[in-house]
Formats: sequence, structure tokens, C-alpha cells
Amino acid sequence: MYDIFVSYAHEDELRVRSIVAELERLGWTVFWDRSIPVGKTWHSYIEQALLAAHSVVVVWSEFSIISEWVIEEAEYAKGKKILVPLLIDTVQPPFGFRRIQAANLSGWNNDKSHQEFQKCLDALASIVPSHDDLGRYIPFSPTPPDFVLLRGNIFTMGSPASEVDRSDDEIQHQVKVSDFYLSKYPVTVADFREFVEATRYRTDAEKGDGSYAWDGKTWEKRSGINWRYGVSGSLRPQSEENHPVLHVSWNDAVAYCDWLSKKSGKKFRLPTEAEWEYACRAGTTTPFNTGENLTTDQANYDGNYPYNNNEKGEYSKNTVAVDSFAPNAWGLYNMHGNVYEWCGDRYGGNYYEECKTKGTVENPVGPETGSNRVLRGGYWYSNARRCRSAFRNSYAPDHRSDYAGFRLAFVP
Repeated sequence: MYDIFVSYAHEDELRVRSIVAELERLGWTVFWDRSIPVGKTWHSYIEQALLAAHSVVVVWSEFSIISEWVIEEAEYAKGKKILVPLLIDTVQPPFGFRRIQAANLSGWNNDKSHQEFQKCLDALASIVPSHDDLGRYIPFSPTPPDFVLLRGNIFTMGSPASEVDRSDDEIQHQVKVSDFYLSKYPVTVADFREFVEATRYRTDAEKGDGSYAWDGKTWEKRSGINWRYGVSGSLRPQSEENHPVLHVSWNDAVAYCDWLSKKSGKKFRLPTEAEWEYACRAGTTTPFNTGENLTTDQANYDGNYPYNNNEKGEYSKNTVAVDSFAPNAWGLYNMHGNVYEWCGDRYGGNYYEECKTKGTVENPVGPETGSNRVLRGGYWYSNARRCRSAFRNSYAPDHRSDYAGFRLAFVP
């Protein structure tokens, strides 16, 4: 289902783009991309999206008022009483629509506070339904706070043979991902505390024999250590509630996703490995989204072990707050370093090679069999090499340690 279907003439695409961007920023799901997937016909694809929409924004312009497709879509919306018309040119709508008040955005100029644009938003909010925890319908379901919409695209996953310190399991291949939302930050100690207090959930560390922690010399599993603890095996102080939660397994992360999905009525999950790398790269093709190097002014890792013999940096010996450092170009924080992040996929050492033989793979979810789950991003104690966009790690789904946490994906 889509919150909004946007009907417009293709000549108006650039002007419509800014309207769609603002609607999506406010949290609505919008169908407006008319590139047709392989195997679909234009008419059936558009019709399916139209029938799945809660509202239809019709953009009247000098081009759309003579478009048979736009008029047909407007007729459907009018009949279903879900029509929200806009004017982006000073034109008269087609016969049959002239008595329906339209928001006049002919002089909008991307001003979000424009009175006519607010009328459009109010009209949409009165139509688009959602529901609360009790199943009652309420108007306007915003995107969860601190999530970023990532527009799908084709990208090159993995690393080139020339990349310094690459691994053999990073074979480059073409991947197409669909639109999805990703949290700006990993799940924090405070976030996970809310989950535990609401459900009395016991993590794998609590049900088993604790978790791995660093004592300054070696990592070893210690009984009693769980999500409440930090990197040294001591209880987290109040000042670290905004740090990423640690000592959580893949199983624990999935349980958190299930709880939040049920609580909110929205679908949360772990990102796929492909989605994670796509988000981390943010359009770059270099080892890091910061370029050919990653400094400790840009990410939290052990600066005694920089990338490719670059200058050494700092070593914090701890995690940092999830909003530390500058975000990448897509507004995501700490995709490099601080804490490894669980992905939804099983790990496959030959999986990339298998994908490459298929050409461009669409929304891959990892191999169908296998025991380990993927971890991405590097962490507070790792060298810079492990923080690369393409670096892959994996552990059993019940593994927990002082370097593993997770970040949420959201797909409406």
C-alpha cells in the first residue's frame, strides 16, 4: 500500500520531484516513479499502484490537463473520494474537475510554509489512514523519527581487486536495491532498555553463559555480562545510554525488531547486507564513504592501526554516542566503526561469486543455507581495514560480544 499516488505529466517531472521530496520527508510513502520493472506492462504496473494508494495527488499543469492518463487517474480518485488536486501552472482543470478546489502551487517555489501547500498537507492528512496499537484508525502515519529514506538504485557491491587490504569474499557484482528506510543511528542502550522493560525479554547472554568482553589484554566470555554492560565488562554508566547497545546477538536483534513492529504497527527488520553496504557507501566507490582513508576524526576505531600506512590517530578504548562524528552524504551516522552491525543475511563466502554470474541481482537476501549471520562496519577496537565499506564478518546467530550491535531498516 502507498499513502499517496502522484499523477502527473512526464514533462513536469522536475517540478513534481520537489513536491514528492517534501511529502516523503514528512513520512508519507509516495508512488511516483514510472520506470517499469522487467516483466510488467506500463498499464498494469501503474494501475496496481493506483489501486493500492490511500490518496491520489493530481498535479494539474499545461501538460497534464490534456493527458488522457492523468485525467483517467483523476477520474478514479474522484470516484473513490481520495482526490487531492494541485495546480503548478495557472490553468483551468479539465471539465468535471473545475468545481473541486485545488491547492494553487503555481508560485510555490519550494516554500514549505506556503499557505497553499499546507492546505494540500491538511487534505492528505484527512484521507490517509493509519492505526494505533489498539487497531483504531488515525490520520497520517509519519515515518518513524530518525529514519532516512534511501531511494533504490543499482550499485557495485564488493571491492575492486586493487583495493588495499581487501578480502577474497568481496568480489564485485552489480546489485539493485529497492527503496527502503534506514535508521540514522544504531539501536542505543536506552532503546534496548525500553524493549526489555516492556517485555521482560532475556537475551542470549542472560540465558547462556554471558558475553565476550575485553579486559585490556584478551577477549574472553564472562558470565553475567549482558546488554547492560560496556566494553570492559562493567555496567554502563548513565552517561552511556546514548551509546550503541552491545552484547546482543542476532537473535536478540530480531526479537527487538519483532517487538517494535508489533508495538508500532509498522514493519521493522535488520537491513540486508546489500542494503547496508549501499547505505554505507552513499554513492561512493572508495574504500570508505570518506574517500581513500578514514581518520579517527571521522570514525571510532583503534587509530594505532590506520589504513594503508596513513598517519596514526586516537584510540578511545570505548564506544561513543551514536550521533558522534559527521554523518555520511545520506545522513547516516557511524556506518564506519564504533560497533559492528548485524545484517539479516546468512553469510556465504562464495555468495558474491554466485551473484556475479547472474548479472545484476535484485534485492539479494543472502544464501538460503548457512549457520553464520553477517556483521558489517567495524567497531571501536578494530583496525581501519575492518571499517571498509566492503568488509564482511560473520558469527553464529547466538554470538554476543562487546563489539556487536544493530541498526534498523523500515519498509512501509
